[in-house]
Amino acid sequence: MLQETPSLRAGHHEKQLLWQGLLVPEVARRLGVGPDRPEDTRPSALAAAALACLDVAAMGWVACEGTVPLAVLLHRAMRALSE
Repeated sequence: MLQETPSLRAGHHEKQLLWQGLLVPEVARRLGVGPDRPEDTRPSALAAAALACLDVAAMGWVACEGTVPLAVLLHRAMRALSE
């Protein structure tokens, strides 16, 4: 339903942007990237990729009707980024 309803999809996108904004400072801290390095896009890229993986895993989980645990699907999606 989320993918088929424009208002729900827009709300989900806004939520993802909020989550990304909350994740980026922590990712930057863990990478040792200070606020004086706005050109370092790694924290934003990693946060966005993680949230995209979560979305893909959730869609897969719904598609398989929960027969594969969400954690397994998320792990697969994230592992694909490093292959």
